[in-house]
Amino acid sequence: MEGLEKYNNLDSETINREFKEESEKKKSTDGLKKEHGNSEDGDDSTSNGLTDLNKKIEQLQKQNNALTEDLRKAAGIKKEKDNLEKKYATLTSKLQDKLECPVCLEVPISGPVPVCPNGHFVCSKCKESHCPTCRNRMFNGKSLLALEIIENIEHMCRNEDCGKLFTLAEYQIHLKSCKQRIVTCPAPTEYCGKKLALNKVYDHVLGECGGSLNKDKNQLNDGKLPSTLTLSFTPSSKRSFYGLAIQTVGDIFYVNFEMGLDGYWVFSIQLLGDALECENYEVNIYVHKVDDKKMKGKHVHTFSGEPLPIDIDQGTRKRSGMMVSFMQ
Repeated sequence: MEGLEKYNNLDSETINREFKEESEKKKSTDGLKKEHGNSEDGDDSTSNGLTDLNKKIEQLQKQNNALTEDLRKAAGIKKEKDNLEKKYATLTSKLQDKLECPVCLEVPISGPVPVCPNGHFVCSKCKESHCPTCRNRMFNGKSLLALEIIENIEHMCRNEDCGKLFTLAEYQIHLKSCKQRIVTCPAPTEYCGKKLALNKVYDHVLGECGGSLNKDKNQLNDGKLPSTLTLSFTPSSKRSFYGLAIQTVGDIFYVNFEMGLDGYWVFSIQLLGDALECENYEVNIYVHKVDDKKMKGKHVHTFSGEPLPIDIDQGTRKRSGMMVSFMQ
């Protein structure tokens, strides 16, 4: 009855409009419930999601704290390591200064180590009758302590621009393969013979060597092998030919054609490297007449073997290359 009294004083149009509005509100409310479910269930789901998220944040925070602590400890260890290395380097340098020969300014790498009555060292190859430091007479004194230090400290490479440190055993091996070691230009000595660091030889050959063909024949250095170089010469000549450097596969070879002993000509190929590196290569040399390209004639000379290392002298190179006589 109360509901009907509510509409007694309203016209039919107003009543219909209000009923329609109430109906639309109810439909909207039912639709939201169907779409999102019960509001209490939604609140529980949101709460659970936040709880899980907080747990993950706490785990990540713990991992971050642990990582920060590990980094702090690592930084401390690195600092301690750097300090120890610095102290070791300082101690080694002081010991080297005390052991350095005052004549040749090198630290001995083998014994015995002669010592004067006042305790001054000198290497065995520089020892004379008097001490070079105090001028006292040198007798047969030898320092066992100096020898013990030499065998246990690291040695700095004596070659300029190297400066690397090695144990004694490693140092002796390094001296034979150091890229800064001093070698003789591989061109015939009557044209050059300059001594310089190995890593500077190729630039020297290309730019200033008076005994190399590279200024005019450097087109062969295109990185492709085999390469062919034809030279015209007079067998009666008594002078060596200019040499030629060829770079390929990252290594550099030097071809020589020199006048040898007893009228023989010597063909050789050197690697700008040590004897151990030469084992990685095989070279083949063929000498024949220009018109005998198929090498079927009787005047054909061949050689097959490893290239020669850069460290050998010209005399050894001439004895080790392929000797050819044109008087046959």
